[in-house]
Formats: sequence, structure tokens, C-alpha cells
Amino acid sequence: MRKITQQRLENIALFYLERYESSQARLKQVLLRRVARARKEGADLPDDVPVWINEVCAKMVRLGYVNDTRYAENAWRTYSAAGKSVRWIVGKLKQAGIAEDIIAQCMDDDRSVLDAQAAALLVAKKKLGKYRPQDQQKAYAQKDLARLARAGFSYEIAQKALWSDD
Repeated sequence: MRKITQQRLENIALFYLERYESSQARLKQVLLRRVARARKEGADLPDDVPVWINEVCAKMVRLGYVNDTRYAENAWRTYSAAGKSVRWIVGKLKQAGIAEDIIAQCMDDDRSVLDAQAAALLVAKKKLGKYRPQDQQKAYAQKDLARLARAGFSYEIAQKALWSDD
């Protein structure tokens, strides 16, 4: 394994950011994993490595390669279009290290409205509830409710999405 230096960490970060949009916290995790792998393989690491990681992350933010707000907005748009619940999306953004205020900025509408739209999209996309053949609707009603519950939707929203004509 090659020696870990600040320049090497920058190159690792740039290579990662070429391929993926990232939050600052996620980039830091990537760099820490790389350092841990080097440590595991027996590399001699200087004491400055945590400082270097913070400096590399700060440089990527300063250069505009990492932007938590942009990351959160893109993720929100992508997950909403896929029919994910607000609870699920918020959990994913928190996992990525996005701050609460940035997450709140992404929720431009009322939470229940966003959830209702996402649930309706998921029901139509997966052909659940009213989109099933008439003879299968009753037999699969509980399974469809369970599927929406696992996706993070409340009982009321799931019921409306599955059976209402709105």
C-alpha cells in the first residue's frame, strides 16, 4: 500500500468525488476508511492524519466539490421521485451527516402532503391496492398495507393511497 500523505488523501477524495455526489460527513468517512485500511495493512501513519482529513474535507467544500445543501436537495428529489416516505428520506439524509436545518430547507411542502404524494406514487408504481386486479384486491389488502408501513408511511396515508380515488 502506498504511503498516506495529505496529497494522497486529496487524490483519494478527488477520485471519489469524480464518481459520487457526497456530503462532507460521508467524504470524511471514506477517507477514514482508507486510513483504517492502511493501518490494518501495517502502514506507518503520522499523527497528523486526522488533521489532514479535516483539511482535505474543508478544501473540497471551499472548492465547491462538496456541498451539503446541494447533496440534500438532489437526494430529496431523487428519493421523492422513487416514492420514498419523508421519514425514510430524513433518515437517509441524517445517515449522510446532513444537518437538521438543511433537511428542513428541503421540505418545501407540508410533511403529510409530501408523504401522501410519495405513497400514491409508490402504490401506482408497484400496482398495489386499487391498481391490482379486482379479484386480488381483498386477498392482498393486508400485504399492501404492510408494504407501505415498511416503507415508512402512516396507516392513514397508506389507507388513502391504496383505496381512495383522489
